[in-house]
Amino acid sequence: MTPAPLVGALVLAAGAARRMGAAKLALPLGEATVLETTLAQVARAGLPALVVLGAHAGRLRPLLKDVPAVEAADHHRGLAHSLKAGLQAAPADWQGVLVVLGDMPFVRPETYARLTRRLAAGAEAVRPAFGGVPGNPVGLARSLFPRLMALEGDRGAAALLPGLAVEEVAVDDPGVLRDIDTPADLAAAAAMPAPAR
Repeated sequence: MTPAPLVGALVLAAGAARRMGAAKLALPLGEATVLETTLAQVARAGLPALVVLGAHAGRLRPLLKDVPAVEAADHHRGLAHSLKAGLQAAPADWQGVLVVLGDMPFVRPETYARLTRRLAAGAEAVRPAFGGVPGNPVGLARSLFPRLMALEGDRGAAALLPGLAVEEVAVDDPGVLRDIDTPADLAAAAAMPAPAR
């Protein structure tokens, strides 16, 4: 039997976090940090991961343990450049990626797993939706990597979606809409039950 195509998680963690005023992914959330919680959710879904570091690489690298990482030298030029650094370093056997935002620790493992299954089944692009509202992560087949490599500035994978046949996957997961950008966001997240680790 032919094995299913391998899908990996490209975890973007290169931003400067200006609205937080600190290295937000290294801040505590329950018993771990924001980034550690995101990576734990990805691992619980059984996905291999590659983390893209940038502005706070020195603070974040010790949190990765055995998760591989690449540093985006031109991360300051915008999201597209961090994404491209990750795509260039992605293992050759990855036939698709979920573009995971490091500041979205509440996405459930079952959501990652459902999106992965749709990509492995041949979808070109997938994204979750909660209550009819599209969220993250976006999943993209390897055939789209050349188009992603053409992006510039502060445009991420979602910039490609309007021109694609995107498969929207309905999920019972409000975490696909919840990111952590400001101190108020972090305080609200801290008041919620932390995802199981």
